[in-house]
Amino acid sequence: MHSEYKTLARLFHADRSTDSFAHLEQRASERLTAESTFRTGINTSMGELFVGVPRELTLKLNDVLLAERKVSRLWNAVTGAMRRNYITQSIASEMLSTNEIEGVRSTRKEVTQAITAAENNTSARFSELARLYLELDDSTAEFPRTLEQIREIYNKIAAGEIDANTMPDGALFRAQDVDVVGPHGTAIHSGVSGEAQISALLTQMISLAHSSSMPGVIRASVAHFLFEYVHPFYDGNGRTGRYLLALALNADFSLPTVLSLSQTIADNKERYYRAFTVAEDPLNHGELTFFVEMMLDYIAQAQQRLIDELEARDVQMERIETLCKKLAKENTLSQRAMNLLYVLLQVESFDTVKSMSLQNVAGQLQLSKQSVRRYIHELEEHDLVEITSQKPLKVRVSERVRQQLV
Repeated sequence: MHSEYKTLARLFHADRSTDSFAHLEQRASERLTAESTFRTGINTSMGELFVGVPRELTLKLNDVLLAERKVSRLWNAVTGAMRRNYITQSIASEMLSTNEIEGVRSTRKEVTQAITAAENNTSARFSELARLYLELDDSTAEFPRTLEQIREIYNKIAAGEIDANTMPDGALFRAQDVDVVGPHGTAIHSGVSGEAQISALLTQMISLAHSSSMPGVIRASVAHFLFEYVHPFYDGNGRTGRYLLALALNADFSLPTVLSLSQTIADNKERYYRAFTVAEDPLNHGELTFFVEMMLDYIAQAQQRLIDELEARDVQMERIETLCKKLAKENTLSQRAMNLLYVLLQVESFDTVKSMSLQNVAGQLQLSKQSVRRYIHELEEHDLVEITSQKPLKVRVSERVRQQLV
């Protein structure tokens, strides 16, 4: 049997010899210089940040990569309205969760309106944050390459949500010292002192995030720890850090996995904060192995939730397709009217709003609004849809259809 891989602090406290400190230094040196260790070259008050690769971490990394193959397969099967609705709902949940972690009051209606505003290039509360998350669906979205880009992201996330008195007072970041307050209102960490040191460490973080010196998920986890450790702003670090984490993971994981992490962190908030405390214990000499393991656990939880959800949606999609064909045959629908019904059935099943605007329907079917009106009328004649709003025109499947969909 293999022995449990323990933190250096636990090994130190279990050492009853008079040479416990010497033993600690020796173990720390052995872990840092082991051939399998991923060293970052980033020096902090705890020492050089590094990640060991014990058996437990290797197994978790393998499980996450295998699960991601399944998530990707299920996600690639999602198309059309269902895909868009899923992304919209996932972004809404991500925004709600990251706001909850930071104690920022928001409602699902507010974040849904923010997403709509971002899609239509208009303004609303949280619309800049929504726009950032929508950009994750763009293959060109990447982790910042300059300090200025980090500040630009922060400005969008902080827009309208950060008190003017707590906005950065340095060239890019904060100039004064700051303490990080934990969930119980006690100071659990002091951010790095001085803008010069903040900039230096964030520059190293950027370099690490874009290197190929270690697996992507390990790089992303270390970069996330370092950003929160530095704490470059007076307020808004949590939301900014989790968005940067999403950007860092976006290259190696599917969008649904990336968009599920804040909810998983919110569900395990105390463990999340405790992992930072453990990593910053001076006795652990800068080892982030257990922090990375926690991040792998969170990714695994998010993946399992996604697999269950996407498999259930897959079954529901089969029911939708069967019902759509049945109704089309019974009512002798045109092909485009059937396509419209198929989209509306997906919205009814998977969207919280249920109705679709004329503009959105036209966009989904790639038809003119006038053409869509014609097919809506065709479905109305057979009591398959109902108009829920005239200005703007919105449509939903009828009560008769909803009863068959249950």
